[in-house]
Amino acid sequence: MKRIVVYILSVLLLSPTLSAQLTIDDYCSSVEAYSLTLGRADAAVEGADAQLRRQRKGRLPSVVMRSDIDLVFRDKDNERQWSWNRRTEVNQTLYAGGGVRADIKRAELEYDIAEYSVEQAQRDVVYEAEQAYWELSRAEVYHEAIADYISIIRKLRDIVAHRFEEGYTSKNDLLQVESRMSDAEYQLSAAKQDYLLALHNFNVLRGVEPSHEVVLYNSILDSMVMPVRRNIDYLLSSHPEYAISKAEREVERWGIRSAGAKYLPSMDLSLYGFLQPNVPHRAGGGMHLDGGVVLSMNTPIFHFRERREAVREAESNYRISELNVESMVDKLSLMESNGWTNLQTIRSRIDASQRNLALAEENLSISTYAYGEGSVTILDVLQAQISWLQIYTNAIMARYDYALAVAAYRRITGDL
Repeated sequence: MKRIVVYILSVLLLSPTLSAQLTIDDYCSSVEAYSLTLGRADAAVEGADAQLRRQRKGRLPSVVMRSDIDLVFRDKDNERQWSWNRRTEVNQTLYAGGGVRADIKRAELEYDIAEYSVEQAQRDVVYEAEQAYWELSRAEVYHEAIADYISIIRKLRDIVAHRFEEGYTSKNDLLQVESRMSDAEYQLSAAKQDYLLALHNFNVLRGVEPSHEVVLYNSILDSMVMPVRRNIDYLLSSHPEYAISKAEREVERWGIRSAGAKYLPSMDLSLYGFLQPNVPHRAGGGMHLDGGVVLSMNTPIFHFRERREAVREAESNYRISELNVESMVDKLSLMESNGWTNLQTIRSRIDASQRNLALAEENLSISTYAYGEGSVTILDVLQAQISWLQIYTNAIMARYDYALAVAAYRRITGDL
């Protein structure tokens, strides 16, 4: 309910930006407010809190009231065939082998795990939102690139048509350009479909009608600052997955105590009182109230080594959890190293693609001019167009990959 209210407020606050330019920060905020994943994580925290409260109440005494009615079929002289009694008990566990304390500690750790899971879910949701935002930006830029490509072919067609009318070129050149135009229009249709699919995913993540039009404020073509590199010590101190693995290890450690507790001596204290008719139960015989205190001790003697096997199983789970913690250290170290390597290599690809794009544009301009002067063939111009489009596409993908790499690295480090 709380998350629904936050989502409604965010929609009201961001409603002007639905039709205006939408920044990536505003979009991520709206996705977080709507996210069902975060809603489930919040519900898990509430459940863990309820479990913790329930376990803590295990230390408190319990009050039980019981009423019994007896009916006998054999007749007794001057006695009624039925009788009743009402008994109230207050029970308090004094010692249970440490099992109650172990269960409380495990519940506390489960609550911590649920809270860490919310933080991890938030990282995942923000990363998914950034992926959707940059995917829509890429699709938009690529669609514009194909539109520019068609415009370039259209200008070439005008040149070829003019040269054909003047008798300087054959109809074969004109047919080749027309074929290239048809192929470009097909690519434009595919790019439009790609854009619409990206738009649908973009809108559904924030709870908006899939086809709702949007204008992006940020673009993959914008300059993006290189994130600050974080070392492994920073990750271990802040990453929720590592915190979860350590908490799970502690859960298993207390599980050893819990597994053996039920095979240890236990001590309970009961205070009781009861009300029932006097015996023998006759009409007008009256009732009496009585009570007492019972201190009981239960000491298991022999279970065919069941306790030993239960503890061994719990210890095995604990060793597995210890290995999971060590594995998480290796996992985070590998994720950070790979993420940083991706950033550096993709950054270099951006620089290379920008240089190549400038050369391709110059080559296309020279080839088109030279064809108008009759110095090159139509195949040379068409090849220059294909080269320009391929290099332009590479430049777009390099920018898109870099945007995703930045988002992925921030997801690892938590610098959202």
